[in-house]
Amino acid sequence: MKKGFVYIFSAALLVACGGEEDSTSTSDNTGNSIIGNTNPKDGNNITTNSENNDSEIAAIEFFEMKHDFGDVFYPSDNKYTFKFKNTGNVPLVIDDAKASCGCTIPNKPEEPIAPGGIGELDVIFRPKSGQVGQPVTKRITVTANTNPKETYLEITANVKEAM
Repeated sequence: MKKGFVYIFSAALLVACGGEEDSTSTSDNTGNSIIGNTNPKDGNNITTNSENNDSEIAAIEFFEMKHDFGDVFYPSDNKYTFKFKNTGNVPLVIDDAKASCGCTIPNKPEEPIAPGGIGELDVIFRPKSGQVGQPVTKRITVTANTNPKETYLEITANVKEAM
Protein backbone atom coordinates (compact mmCIF):
# COMPACT_ATOMS: atom_id res chain seq x y z
CA MET A 1 0.00 0.00 0.00
CA LYS A 2 2.77 2.43 0.93
CA LYS A 3 4.72 1.65 -2.25
CA GLY A 4 1.63 2.33 -4.35
CA PHE A 5 1.13 5.69 -2.66
CA VAL A 6 4.76 6.63 -3.26
CA TYR A 7 4.50 5.76 -6.97
CA ILE A 8 1.24 7.70 -7.36
CA PHE A 9 2.74 10.68 -5.51
CA SER A 10 5.86 10.53 -7.71
CA ALA A 11 3.80 10.42 -10.89
CA ALA A 12 1.62 13.33 -9.69
CA LEU A 13 4.69 15.35 -8.80
CA LEU A 14 6.25 14.78 -12.23
CA VAL A 15 3.02 15.83 -13.97
CA ALA A 16 2.69 18.89 -11.72
CA CYS A 17 6.26 19.90 -12.58
CA GLY A 18 5.55 19.65 -16.28
CA GLY A 19 7.72 16.55 -16.70
CA GLU A 20 10.96 18.53 -16.77
CA GLU A 21 14.06 16.49 -17.53
CA ASP A 22 16.31 17.69 -14.68
CA SER A 23 14.32 15.62 -12.19
CA THR A 24 14.34 11.84 -12.43
CA SER A 25 12.54 9.15 -10.49
CA THR A 26 14.21 5.92 -9.53
CA SER A 27 14.04 3.36 -6.73
CA ASP A 28 16.55 2.71 -3.99
CA ASN A 29 17.41 -0.79 -2.78
CA THR A 30 14.41 -0.77 -0.40
CA GLY A 31 11.93 -0.11 -3.20
CA ASN A 32 11.28 3.48 -2.13
CA SER A 33 11.01 6.08 -4.84
CA ILE A 34 13.71 8.73 -5.00
CA ILE A 35 13.11 11.98 -6.83
CA GLY A 36 16.00 14.18 -7.91
CA ASN A 37 19.42 13.80 -9.42
CA THR A 38 20.82 10.82 -7.55
CA ASN A 39 24.44 9.74 -7.52
CA PRO A 40 24.35 5.94 -7.98
CA LYS A 41 27.61 5.48 -6.08
CA ASP A 42 26.66 7.00 -2.74
CA GLY A 43 22.89 7.53 -2.84
CA ASN A 44 23.14 11.24 -1.99
CA ASN A 45 20.76 13.67 -3.61
CA ILE A 46 22.79 16.04 -5.73
CA THR A 47 21.36 19.55 -5.76
CA THR A 48 23.16 20.82 -8.85
CA ASN A 49 21.53 21.15 -12.25
CA SER A 50 24.45 19.59 -14.08
CA GLU A 51 24.75 15.93 -14.98
CA ASN A 52 25.89 13.49 -12.29
CA ASN A 53 29.31 12.01 -12.60
CA ASP A 54 32.12 10.92 -10.34
CA SER A 55 33.75 14.36 -10.53
CA GLU A 56 30.80 15.94 -8.65
CA ILE A 57 31.44 14.50 -5.21
CA ALA A 58 33.30 15.91 -2.27
CA ALA A 59 36.48 14.24 -1.12
CA ILE A 60 37.92 14.42 2.38
CA GLU A 61 41.60 14.14 3.20
CA PHE A 62 42.57 14.15 6.88
CA PHE A 63 46.07 15.37 7.70
CA GLU A 64 46.19 12.66 10.39
CA MET A 65 43.92 9.65 10.74
CA LYS A 66 45.15 8.67 14.23
CA HIS A 67 46.08 10.53 17.38
CA ASP A 68 47.83 9.18 20.47
CA PHE A 69 47.16 11.22 23.62
CA GLY A 70 49.88 9.28 25.45
CA ASP A 71 49.35 9.13 29.22
CA VAL A 72 46.10 10.75 30.41
CA PHE A 73 44.58 10.84 33.87
CA TYR A 74 41.20 9.78 35.13
CA PRO A 75 39.30 12.08 35.36
CA SER A 76 40.33 14.59 32.69
CA ASP A 77 39.23 16.19 29.45
CA ASN A 78 41.61 15.55 26.56
CA LYS A 79 40.96 17.47 23.34
CA TYR A 80 42.40 16.96 19.89
CA THR A 81 41.47 18.62 16.61
CA PHE A 82 41.61 16.53 13.45
CA LYS A 83 42.20 18.83 10.47
CA PHE A 84 41.09 17.92 6.97
CA LYS A 85 40.86 19.31 3.46
CA ASN A 86 38.05 19.08 0.92
CA THR A 87 39.95 17.78 -2.11
CA GLY A 88 36.76 17.40 -4.17
CA ASN A 89 35.08 19.95 -6.39
CA VAL A 90 31.79 20.43 -4.51
CA PRO A 91 31.16 21.58 -0.93
CA LEU A 92 31.92 18.93 1.69
CA VAL A 93 29.08 18.30 4.15
CA ILE A 94 29.81 16.20 7.22
CA ASP A 95 26.48 14.64 8.08
CA ASP A 96 27.56 12.86 11.26
CA ALA A 97 30.50 12.03 13.50
CA LYS A 98 30.05 9.21 16.02
CA ALA A 99 32.42 7.62 18.49
CA SER A 100 32.58 3.97 19.49
CA CYS A 101 32.09 4.89 23.17
CA GLY A 102 30.36 7.55 25.26
CA CYS A 103 33.73 8.63 26.69
CA THR A 104 34.67 10.10 23.29
CA ILE A 105 32.78 13.13 21.98
CA PRO A 106 33.32 14.28 18.37
CA ASN A 107 32.15 17.75 17.33
CA LYS A 108 31.71 18.08 13.58
CA PRO A 109 31.66 21.35 11.65
CA GLU A 110 28.11 22.55 10.98
CA GLU A 111 28.87 24.52 7.81
CA PRO A 112 29.90 22.96 4.46
CA ILE A 113 33.60 23.13 3.61
CA ALA A 114 34.24 24.69 0.19
CA PRO A 115 36.37 22.85 -2.38
CA GLY A 116 40.00 23.31 -1.39
CA GLY A 117 38.94 24.51 2.07
CA ILE A 118 40.28 23.30 5.41
CA GLY A 119 37.99 22.08 8.18
CA GLU A 120 38.32 20.88 11.75
CA LEU A 121 36.70 18.09 13.73
CA ASP A 122 37.23 18.35 17.50
CA VAL A 123 37.33 15.22 19.64
CA ILE A 124 37.18 15.19 23.44
CA PHE A 125 38.23 12.04 25.30
CA ARG A 126 37.02 11.74 28.91
CA PRO A 127 38.39 8.52 30.40
CA LYS A 128 36.16 6.48 32.70
CA SER A 129 37.22 4.82 35.94
CA GLY A 130 37.05 1.36 34.36
CA GLN A 131 39.74 2.37 31.86
CA VAL A 132 42.39 3.15 34.51
CA GLY A 133 45.57 1.12 34.11
CA GLN A 134 45.02 0.12 30.52
CA PRO A 135 45.56 1.38 26.99
CA VAL A 136 42.39 2.59 25.28
CA THR A 137 41.62 2.80 21.57
CA LYS A 138 38.47 4.52 20.28
CA ARG A 139 37.14 4.87 16.74
CA ILE A 140 35.35 7.89 15.29
CA THR A 141 33.15 7.32 12.23
CA VAL A 142 32.76 10.39 10.01
CA THR A 143 29.86 10.27 7.55
CA ALA A 144 29.91 12.78 4.67
CA ASN A 145 28.93 13.32 1.03
CA THR A 146 32.06 11.46 -0.10
CA ASN A 147 32.78 8.13 -1.73
CA PRO A 148 33.01 6.08 0.40
CA LYS A 149 30.50 7.75 2.72
CA GLU A 150 32.36 6.79 5.91
CA THR A 151 35.89 7.67 7.03
CA TYR A 152 37.39 6.26 10.23
CA LEU A 153 39.60 8.12 12.68
CA GLU A 154 41.25 6.68 15.78
CA ILE A 155 42.41 7.96 19.14
CA THR A 156 44.51 6.08 21.69
CA ALA A 157 45.54 6.81 25.26
CA ASN A 158 47.06 5.14 28.29
CA VAL A 159 44.73 5.93 31.22
CA LYS A 160 46.37 6.52 34.61
CA GLU A 161 44.95 7.17 38.09
CA ALA A 162 44.97 10.85 39.06
CA MET A 163 47.54 11.82 41.68
